Amino acid sequence: MDRKGKIFRNTFVGTLCYFATLLIGFVTRTIFIYLLGKDYLGINGLFTNILSLLSFAEMGIGTAIIYALYKPLAEDNKREVAALMNFYKKAYSFIGIFITVAGLCLAPFLGVLIKDKPDIQYLELFYILILADTVVSYFFTYKRSIIIASQNSYLNSLNNTVFTLLQNVLQIVILIITHSYILFLTVRIFTTLMSNIAISKKADVLFPYLKEYKEEHIEKKTLKSIVKNVVAMMCSKFGAVMVAGTDNLLISAFVGVQQVALYSNYVMINTMIYGVINQVYSAVTASVGNLNATEDTKHSYNAFQKLFFVNFVIICTCTSCLFVVFNPFIKVWIGEEYLFSMPVVGIIVLNFYITGMRNTSITYINTYGLFWQIKYKSLIEAVINIVASMVLLIRFEMGIYGVLLGTTISTLFTNVWWEPYVVYKTKFKRSVMGYLLTLLGYTAVTCIVCAVSQYISLLLPEKGLLGVILRIAICLVADFGIITVIFGRTENYRYCIKTAKDYLVKFINKQN
Repeated sequence: MDRKGKIFRNTFVGTLCYFATLLIGFVTRTIFIYLLGKDYLGINGLFTNILSLLSFAEMGIGTAIIYALYKPLAEDNKREVAALMNFYKKAYSFIGIFITVAGLCLAPFLGVLIKDKPDIQYLELFYILILADTVVSYFFTYKRSIIIASQNSYLNSLNNTVFTLLQNVLQIVILIITHSYILFLTVRIFTTLMSNIAISKKADVLFPYLKEYKEEHIEKKTLKSIVKNVVAMMCSKFGAVMVAGTDNLLISAFVGVQQVALYSNYVMINTMIYGVINQVYSAVTASVGNLNATEDTKHSYNAFQKLFFVNFVIICTCTSCLFVVFNPFIKVWIGEEYLFSMPVVGIIVLNFYITGMRNTSITYINTYGLFWQIKYKSLIEAVINIVASMVLLIRFEMGIYGVLLGTTISTLFTNVWWEPYVVYKTKFKRSVMGYLLTLLGYTAVTCIVCAVSQYISLLLPEKGLLGVILRIAICLVADFGIITVIFGRTENYRYCIKTAKDYLVKFINKQN
């Protein structure tokens, strides 16, 4: 199967599987909210966020290993692939042990992180169970990397779907019958472990030589390269985790745990949408890595421009839909008491857009292995984020506005220009100004689409679920119409339409 065929297969299966898990996960969360309420929702979000900070221990080893796998897989160098996987196994076992110890050391300080502590028993036990789920995710899972790097990510998607469906069905039954949060978390631990074991066995079938060369060690030259990339990724990972992981902590400590509950619903919807987009990028990444390993710089640059435009179309559409539909949807879903004001929603959507537009640069950084060149970027981002958030929280008493604006400020001052700068300077040998001007143009178009969509939607008297559906339709029509008018004659637009048609034809043929 050629590169495009593998992208289509991985994207199609991944997206289908993700929508299945998204639907059942949405049902589970709805039942969770109605049966357990805001306090449990806030605690669940806070503890999960605390433990996400400990994922710093992973230090980007996974990304560095996947990058290292591209070349030996393309060359069918079985010994080197096996050696890398053996090293990966040892590294992840050590990380799992480290997170266990570090997580237990944090347990006595949980009360400090919760303002207006809710009247809930067994908080420490809840934390330990969520810690166990986090730790279990590091065992038996390392073989996912070889499946993804070999352009077979659809198998990983199928595995995740089966066990996520099982997990959610069991959790729904437990919530309805027992209302037990402890059993809810126990199911999560069990299914995570089973998923990891299953994908490990699948990798053994696909790559039997992993067992044959289970004593193989990586060469010193390869180890030196990996260590260098891991050191760089460690800096990047630390900053990224600090930025992503501190929002809920700051909201909980300075605003209140119930605000964490409200914010977690918006984050969940954002995460669901990112998940769909990531299905595309996870399918594309391995193929981009293969392209970068086998083609010249000109081909890579042209592919970057096309992928950047496709990403813009996707992110622009999602951004306008979120801006217009966020609050109407949440109101229909769980009620008006779970809503933020539109200014807060606007900042959440802005952060979604800024983060989403980074996808193409991040993909090329990962596939080119440009980890060393961005090693300080996330550290600086983390410092700016924390300082800005604290100033806005304490000096200006901006509450949740301050936390979210701190993230906006830190991202604008670092990621927006630094990531593409590294790709353009190091690999494309071009000025990044062209990229930034293109991004500015895409952002202006997105603002126009959001403004037009919001203006038309405000004219609608229809409320409820039908109103939500009509508003989504308005956003889709506005997106397609405005983008077609502005970009209809460009090469990137024609490529986007042609690719969509090709995939549609392949989808129809698959059905027949």
